[in-house]
Amino acid sequence: MRATLTRALVSPRVVLGGLFALSLLAFLALIPAPRVDGQLIGSDGVSYYVFLRSAVIDGDLDFRNEFAYYSQARPELRPLPDGRLGNKYGVGAALLWLPFFALAHGVALAAAALNLPVRPDGLGYLYQSAIAIGSICYGAAGFLLIYGSARRLCGSGAALLAVASLWLASNALYYMVIEPSMAHMVGLFSVALLYAYWHGQLWRRAPSLRAGALLGLAGGLVLLVRLQDAPLLLAPYGYLLWGWLRGATPLTPAPRRAWLAAGVAAGAGTLVALLPQLVAWRLIYGTWVALPYLQDADPAFFWLRPHLAGVLISAARGLFVWHPIYALAAAGLALLARRDRALAALCALALAADIYLVAAWWAWTQGDSFGGRMFISAMWIWGVGLAALLEPVLARPRIAPAALTTGMALALWNGLALVQYRLVFVGRPALPGWGEITVERLLLPVRLLEQLLR
Repeated sequence: MRATLTRALVSPRVVLGGLFALSLLAFLALIPAPRVDGQLIGSDGVSYYVFLRSAVIDGDLDFRNEFAYYSQARPELRPLPDGRLGNKYGVGAALLWLPFFALAHGVALAAAALNLPVRPDGLGYLYQSAIAIGSICYGAAGFLLIYGSARRLCGSGAALLAVASLWLASNALYYMVIEPSMAHMVGLFSVALLYAYWHGQLWRRAPSLRAGALLGLAGGLVLLVRLQDAPLLLAPYGYLLWGWLRGATPLTPAPRRAWLAAGVAAGAGTLVALLPQLVAWRLIYGTWVALPYLQDADPAFFWLRPHLAGVLISAARGLFVWHPIYALAAAGLALLARRDRALAALCALALAADIYLVAAWWAWTQGDSFGGRMFISAMWIWGVGLAALLEPVLARPRIAPAALTTGMALALWNGLALVQYRLVFVGRPALPGWGEITVERLLLPVRLLEQLLR
């Protein structure tokens, strides 16, 4: 009886469903919390959301009224020659939020018809909550896709512990619960969808036009959501290129023309998926292709002087320092190479390119960022890497409990970091130092208790 109950409690449905419910309830519980700007959405989230609100409610892409409502006076919002405001962010998040927005708008219209104090204007908490819940759903769906891929590679136990650990011990939790209006959960989902399809339908299989086209549509969605996630396309698209260059490979014996046809179909699918962004650029900037991110600084990138150490191991935003779970996941790619060298190599290539892009960027500290937020989209790679690390550990009963204990400790550390970041670092111009992210973080509960007692 006890063994049956234990198996039920650790089933993927219970664990992943529980983590989703926990994240959703935590967000709902925090809605009444006081906010400086009086809004649920903020920071970059506003820029992603205004595409949706302006297009649906106003029927245009003139964001001046939305930015004024949300009190956004940001340096990148430079007026265009006609007085309108540009928007350097992608339209993908708005498109994926549309069903949640439509549901909220229907509720608002019904409430207004009943003379209830709800305005169907696309601005208030009802709409903001709806798209935030949408992000939570997409984030959970992304983790579910990661679990499915990791389970096929490393087994159910390692996959489940890897996903649960990343959910609770990485910065994904912050952008799922505290700042879900930002596009990181939608980005996580879009990349997970691309990689899950690539690995599930193309890996070690003969390429086809249909598979290539669907891969391209998924890749285009990644670019629609966050154009800066383009390096992550290197693995799935590079796989097609590799197949074409080498012809009948040991992975998938297929003629070169089949690989070429699948690659052309992938390119066409990508362009089709990108059409909404191209149209948006045309309407806003008057050109079909615009890269407004490059206008933030001159130069925008320092290709020969990337801040690799700063991005990975600094106190400021060091990815492996703020969230050590990522360091374990990166180490797991080496173990994945023992099982599938090609997959591990392609994932490492995409991840390295992503890290290099951020490190070379003028804003490598990533603004107000809870850890290295730019790397949340790569969660599929982190997930399979961590699962590969955990698989041999869980196979040894004597040390298996250490894996669970380590995951719990990292989750607790992440919780302390989350509270500290929200209460101390948000909006502060100075970057955090080593003392603050170590000693001060450990002493945070004591400091908070002292304040309560006063």
